[in-house]
Amino acid sequence: MGIKLHILFLVTIFLNLSAFADEKFLNIKGTVLEEESKTAVTAYSVKVVQDRLDSTTTAFSKSEFQVWAPANRRTTLYFMKEGYVTKLVYIDASYIPSIAFKEKQEIELEILMTPVEKVGRRNFSKPIMTAQYNASANSFSVTIVEQASTSKVSEDYTPPFPAPVDTYKGVQPSANDLALTATFNKEKVKSGSDLSRVIQGILFADMNYCFFNERTNDANAILVKLVEIDPSNWSNLKPVDSPEYGRIVMRTVNREQSVDTLFALGVFVESSRLIFENFTSDTKVLVHLKKLKDVMNAYKPVALSDRQISLVNSLKIMVPTIADLEKRYTESLRNKTDFDLTTDDLFQQIKADNLAIYKGLIE
Repeated sequence: MGIKLHILFLVTIFLNLSAFADEKFLNIKGTVLEEESKTAVTAYSVKVVQDRLDSTTTAFSKSEFQVWAPANRRTTLYFMKEGYVTKLVYIDASYIPSIAFKEKQEIELEILMTPVEKVGRRNFSKPIMTAQYNASANSFSVTIVEQASTSKVSEDYTPPFPAPVDTYKGVQPSANDLALTATFNKEKVKSGSDLSRVIQGILFADMNYCFFNERTNDANAILVKLVEIDPSNWSNLKPVDSPEYGRIVMRTVNREQSVDTLFALGVFVESSRLIFENFTSDTKVLVHLKKLKDVMNAYKPVALSDRQISLVNSLKIMVPTIADLEKRYTESLRNKTDFDLTTDDLFQQIKADNLAIYKGLIE
């Protein structure tokens, strides 16, 4: 019995060491620098996502970093810092042969961080580098990917409304399971229909809500619907492996798709419907509503169908009520009186009008 226990103990140690060795398989180290000046970037985080499932985030106070990637898994690194575009590195360590464990496996990276205000027309939603095991060399090779594809949208273009993920972040809904658009009129959404792009905007707002609440699988399921509806606009967008990456992609997609103002209006209607159901910041909700007022005052529609004109006019009808609500809120601040947006009659009217517009679109 003693011998058997001793052998079992040794086997357990061996298995634990093997598992540890697999987890500590690839040493990834390097430095993080500012893109133009090449000066050190500090106080950033690196998130390590494995096979779109497990993840860990490590904060670094210095420019130098070191993280590990396990064997026989695919890993994505996210280099994140407030005020900078998140940069991605993809590492394919799947199907690693036993010979690879005989050598010390490591790669060294130099990550150049881009300030948000200097992105211009560049698109950083895809990995800037990839690393893959090279069996003949028994080591990993790093490939620098084309760092930024150029957007078709002009550099000075600003979308009518921010990406819904950022709007949700501002209003801070406390619920993460609000009812999304599960069904819609198949004829209205059919590609080529005059309301198809509006309903695509509605589904896009739902996809943003899912990414905001870290419901990545639900967001990818909505993407499948969008591809089925309009492959020309959505088939180039692939399922993503993490909510962080999803939020990055949503900002880029919002900017490019919102060139079509009807799409942007659909986004507004649905993001508003969700926001009005649950929010914690009165001020941010009012900022969101003011955006509609500004957009509708500046919008000059051309060659719209009757149903499209009806949508635009329905939204324009809300503008005076929004202005009155803004005035009431400003006066309450000036007079230091209590103001509760959720019970305000003007807000309730706006909420009801928006819901009626939403139902008219999807039914």
